[in-house]
This record gives sequence, C-alpha cells and structure tokens, in this order.
Amino acid sequence: MKTLAGFIILMGIILLFADAELLAPLEGFAVYFIVGGLVMLAIAQFAGNGEKHWLCRIGFHDFERQERVEEVPAMRWYRCKRCGKEKRAASIV
Repeated sequence: MKTLAGFIILMGIILLFADAELLAPLEGFAVYFIVGGLVMLAIAQFAGNGEKHWLCRIGFHDFERQERVEEVPAMRWYRCKRCGKEKRAASIV
C-alpha cells in the first residue's frame, strides 16, 4: 500500500509539471493525486506499524546515542526514547 501511495504521489507531481497536450485535461487533478497519496501513505503507516507512540508510527523516532559497538569502533547503538526501537549506525563523533 505504501508503494501504491508513492506511485500516486509521483503521478500527481508528473501531472503538475506536465506540458503535453495529452495530459493537459488531467492537470487539474494533480493536487488531488498528491493529497490523496499522502493521506493513503499516512493511513498505511498508522495501520501497518505497531509502535506505541503515534510519531514513531509515521517514522519520526527520537533516537538517543548509546554505547559503541565492540566490533566496529565507528558504529554506535541508537535507541528511540519513545518506543525503544534500536538501530546501529556509523558515527563520526
């Protein structure tokens, strides 16, 4: 469903910038495609993710830096303050 929403948003953007005579009658629907795709994407994110906090459900985690990974010194563990999701990422600091 997220992929379909992405294609609908892309189609709206293409219609917004299209200059061809073939797509000219559909130019008025570009905003509807973009807004509809964004709403569809938000619904898919809320329904598909099982995190507790609503911001974490749509992908806005609040990560804080944890300890270093022993195997790779440049890697660190990060943990979300709200939902507890963990990830490993490179850190230059």
